[in-house]
Amino acid sequence: MKRLFFLIFVLTAFSCGMNAQQSKADRFYLEGMRLIDLGNPTAAFQMFSHCLELNPKMASAKFQLSMLQQYLRNDSVASQLLVEAVEDAPDNYWYKQALVDYYARHNKTDEAVTVLEQMSVQFPTDENVLLMLEEMYKQKQDYANVVKILDRLELKEGKTEALSMEKYRIFVQMNDRDRAFREIQSLVDEYPNDLRYEVLMGDLYFNNDESDKAFEIYQDVQAKDSSNINLMVSLLNYYSKTNQDSLYQKLIESISTNPRLDNETRLRFLNSLVMQNLTEKKDSTQLLGIFDRVMKMPQEDTQIAELYARYMLTINMPAEKVRPVLLQMQTIDPECDLARNQLLQYAIDDNDTLGIIRLCKPAVDYSSDNPIYYYYLGIAYFQADSTSQAIDTFRKGISKVSPQKDVQILANIYALLGDSYHRQGDIRHAYEVYDSCLLYRPDDALVLNNYAYYLSLEGKRLDKAEEMSRRTLEKEPENYTYIDTYAWILFQQKKYAEAKVYIDSALVIIGDGVNADDSTIYEHAGDIYAKMGFMDKAVDYWQISSDLGNKSAVLVKKLKKQKYYAY
Repeated sequence: MKRLFFLIFVLTAFSCGMNAQQSKADRFYLEGMRLIDLGNPTAAFQMFSHCLELNPKMASAKFQLSMLQQYLRNDSVASQLLVEAVEDAPDNYWYKQALVDYYARHNKTDEAVTVLEQMSVQFPTDENVLLMLEEMYKQKQDYANVVKILDRLELKEGKTEALSMEKYRIFVQMNDRDRAFREIQSLVDEYPNDLRYEVLMGDLYFNNDESDKAFEIYQDVQAKDSSNINLMVSLLNYYSKTNQDSLYQKLIESISTNPRLDNETRLRFLNSLVMQNLTEKKDSTQLLGIFDRVMKMPQEDTQIAELYARYMLTINMPAEKVRPVLLQMQTIDPECDLARNQLLQYAIDDNDTLGIIRLCKPAVDYSSDNPIYYYYLGIAYFQADSTSQAIDTFRKGISKVSPQKDVQILANIYALLGDSYHRQGDIRHAYEVYDSCLLYRPDDALVLNNYAYYLSLEGKRLDKAEEMSRRTLEKEPENYTYIDTYAWILFQQKKYAEAKVYIDSALVIIGDGVNADDSTIYEHAGDIYAKMGFMDKAVDYWQISSDLGNKSAVLVKKLKKQKYYAY
């Protein structure tokens, strides 16, 4: 009796110890889950690891560690922990589901199938298991087992249209002609008013080289519903493969312009014609004609017009052919960006300033989020000497630009805004936005040159001007405009000999290609030569500047007095 009492006491103590260990493991597990919610996976990892020290068979801790190991991309460790979690908790549906997902992601189809087959027995009422199993067998192209799964689903759900169609498709994949016919016939019998299945029966005959039987079925369906789109598509295939070109072309036009066709179906059909035309590199004449006739019909939205425009752009149709379709799209939807963007590109290509304003202003007025409209509208206003409007547009555009995504556009807008401010004589704001531009694009040669030149005209911060101008020459050493700017800054710094070296270099590059835009460069050359004591040569350069159209009163005075005068 004492021995029995002692044994009971030992077992009870052992059981209490085990319960205490599990209780501690549970507390660590809950703390680990809390740490995951707080976004601290490292500390959570330690908690779950400690759970396994207390209870090596704790499936929930192994599952969570597996998830963390997958996050760390330690796949071999993660899979082993997940397998062990399933072994330690064989009735847990979600652990097995996670294991199947892991196998599927890592292309371990056979392993996924093994687990799913076990689950289909263990959880017989869960249809999702069978659906996953069907998908796995499809990936393996194991169509015999796909059919078995579909049969099992049919036993559970009863015969359904969806399951019968899926079985039909599988039988076609298996080249099992007899069972494919039986399955379609069952659908024809079950749904006599749904002509899709009769059409499919005809397709099946046609694909099995029984074109006469196929055509009989097509004619029977046509007698019941001549506008049936499924029939029309099948007839198209029939006429194409039996080389009945005239009937094929006639049917295409009939389908495309059929007023009973809903917009979505018409769009799908036209899209298939476009893809076929492009793939087979067919002549575009007929398809363009079809689109023209379709576009004369009432349009619910811009989708068909967009398809038409994209097709024309793909085959490089000229702008005068595409533009009317784009304008029709704008009539249907005034905020259609596809039409506006392409029309804008045409206007830019044609250097059509008024056209750019006409296209971009409405978009800016309805506060479009596309910075391109603000950018080009601002440029158009600037070119049209509407400087105040340009400034207003550029400033609005800045608020629409994401510095992370559109840094080039942002830098361009700042550069143009600086030029606009300078044109208005607002020097302080011009320099501020030039600085903003260089913050996003530090090596913008044009901005560096303009900024440096404007500083030199004021005679201010010449050291900064020289540094910026030197950077432009490092990027474009043959740009005579940039060379002239650098020479002029040296002139302002009274470094006349150095200035002469650079201005001579600019004039050599200009050579015989001189034009009216170069008049300022020749005036600068005259000024530099005058300071160097070469007055005859200075006068010659001033005269060239005058002949190129420079009507400055100061230049006239220089020529009259043959003496340098500052502005």
